[in-house]
Amino acid sequence: MPNPAPGRETDPAPTLHVAGEHERRLAEFRAKVRAAGEQWAGNRPVALTDLLCEAAADDPELLRLAQAGAQLLEDFLDGLCCTTALPPSGDLAADLIDGVAVPPDVLARLAPGYVVVISDQRDAHVHECRGLLRTTRSGLLVLLVPERDTELLDEITAQLASGTRWVTIARRPVSELADAYAEATEVLRLVAAGCRPAGTYSVADVLVEQAIAANTAVTAQLAGIIRPVRQNQALWETLVALVHADFNRNQAARDLFVHRSTMDYRLQRIAKITGWDPAGGHGAQLLRAALFADAVA
Repeated sequence: MPNPAPGRETDPAPTLHVAGEHERRLAEFRAKVRAAGEQWAGNRPVALTDLLCEAAADDPELLRLAQAGAQLLEDFLDGLCCTTALPPSGDLAADLIDGVAVPPDVLARLAPGYVVVISDQRDAHVHECRGLLRTTRSGLLVLLVPERDTELLDEITAQLASGTRWVTIARRPVSELADAYAEATEVLRLVAAGCRPAGTYSVADVLVEQAIAANTAVTAQLAGIIRPVRQNQALWETLVALVHADFNRNQAARDLFVHRSTMDYRLQRIAKITGWDPAGGHGAQLLRAALFADAVA
């Protein structure tokens, strides 16, 4: 065998580097994650979190890595929901509440369920974040809040219901948001007709009004009870103010800028005309229902 040329060193033989235990465990974990990704058909981070933790098995270090990665992934997907490519109309929220077919790739990136939030504060400043979708319809603000984000929902409804505002909500799976929008719109109509105080309402809060509105005979009979009151502007304003104040006579008197004795005198006249005392429990319930019936008749 010839000697190497003078002044030249022989190249060292290739060497296999055996990975340490830490590198081997990480490589196996990544392989399991890739395998899970090949089979995964879901679209929500919760399912991915379970898969990542399952891949980590009982290894505490890898489990912490899986949980941290899952949190980052959830944040990423929440942000992705805000920038999802919109369908041809350019208004994803409008398409969802109109029942327009949404492309499968867009639908797969949405939350499984949403809460439809409706408010008359069309120009309200609401944080555009965490998968929130927004549109306007008939002068109303319509928001679609991911159902799982209860903190965001509470924050938004508290902001919109401040002051003298009504906010209505309805919950549905993402494929049934047209029904949710119709329900929330109807709740808003019933709340407004019933002169309810400011607040957040769902269909469970207007079951009585819903039953009255569905029975035209009952609606007509109730409206007839306060028809004589409608002919007297002062008495009518008093009854409306009383219902608005949830039958708090002191508050109603302040809202009307009248003395409490004037309020009491007017209520006595309403009781005489209708046969139902607004200061009594049953009379108050019936007159509230009658005022609602008059509004929807």
